[in-house]
Amino acid sequence: MGACCTKDHIHGGGYMTYDRDERDSNAGDVGEEVRRGDDGETVRLRGSSAFTSMFTQRGRKGVNQDSMTIWEDFSGEKDLVFCGVFDGHGPSGHRVARYARDVLPTKLSKAIKKHPSKPEDGLVSIWEAAFEESFKEFDQELGYDSSIDCFCSGATAVTIIKQGEHLVVANLGDSRAVLCTRGDKHQHIPIQLTVDHKPNIPCEAERIHNSHGRITAEKEDPDIHRVWVPDADYPGLAMSRSLGDFCLKDYGVISNPQISYRNLTRKDEFIVLATDGVWDVLTNKQVINIVASAKNRSTAAKLVVKLAVREWKRRFPGSMIDDCAVICVFFKNPPMLMKSMTSVGRRNVRSHPEFAVSRSCKSMGNDRTREEAGGSVNRDSSEEELKGGGQGICRSNSLTRAPPFSRALSHNLKMGKSCHEVEAC
Repeated sequence: MGACCTKDHIHGGGYMTYDRDERDSNAGDVGEEVRRGDDGETVRLRGSSAFTSMFTQRGRKGVNQDSMTIWEDFSGEKDLVFCGVFDGHGPSGHRVARYARDVLPTKLSKAIKKHPSKPEDGLVSIWEAAFEESFKEFDQELGYDSSIDCFCSGATAVTIIKQGEHLVVANLGDSRAVLCTRGDKHQHIPIQLTVDHKPNIPCEAERIHNSHGRITAEKEDPDIHRVWVPDADYPGLAMSRSLGDFCLKDYGVISNPQISYRNLTRKDEFIVLATDGVWDVLTNKQVINIVASAKNRSTAAKLVVKLAVREWKRRFPGSMIDDCAVICVFFKNPPMLMKSMTSVGRRNVRSHPEFAVSRSCKSMGNDRTREEAGGSVNRDSSEEELKGGGQGICRSNSLTRAPPFSRALSHNLKMGKSCHEVEAC
């Protein structure tokens, strides 16, 4: 069963979405939904433009827990773009993902505005600090929101900010961002810009073990490492970083995003953000080839989702197909306007040049000179970790089980009580 978005209102400059019931007619994301932010941003939840393509489809596990958004003219700047894809898990995962979709961009925008740009700092450094601040603030507020039971529910997040040649990626969880660039022979080459935050990555496992969390795999899924509380068999979270999941925040699961920077070049063509429902069955190479082969940019994301679903059915005919969500962001002007482009898409060719790589973009500061070759920097991950997860794997739910007293624990957490107090009652 799914969830129907039925009511919106402004919350701190952002859009909040509520669910009337748990029914979801969203078998496929059709049409377009575009809103306006307080600073004049174009907030896109569905649909495509001349430089973007987005599509989501519910799997066979119930409500679609994937959410996504694109903010053009982000923070009121004509040449700034924000994109985000969020994958919920647990009983209230869809609420956490939608809350992140609607509120996190607003917090990021406010954080950017709080730090005026200084030549010695560079705008990219401001963006990185704003990402860290907004993720931390969002997760803290989420923990005290009585309308969302997030004790054993949470969401991943893969987000980007782009301005001209400059790209900053912030990620936590196992959603992924992959860049398509051209090789010397003009072949398409995938570059994975994010790390899949799995509990068995050495640096992640060390943090969890030091916090007394348990990492084990279940017999039915021996290849999937999960995080558990020290003295009970819950929640079985298949990732080491997430928004929410407060039952594990004392045991090494964190909401700190991993942030990387890339200086885009003429060889870079587009970036794909997608949830693990896509990456579990398609490789990085397969995804960029699908996008590159799409006849129309507007249908690129839908094509990736459709082929991922087909691959789920072919490889695992008896499995529960996961939700899939995809955003494609193209960097170069299209050679011609496709007939399938909407009128909004046609206008965006002229009114949103920020999606194209601009060779005249102003300098972002001297601290980024090491990026002159167009390489990417990932702060706390090794090269081996970045290579992980390229090949698709079959796995079950991101979270296996929540205790029956989850809601009571969540309520007491928000009231400032400890889990031990609840268990003693």
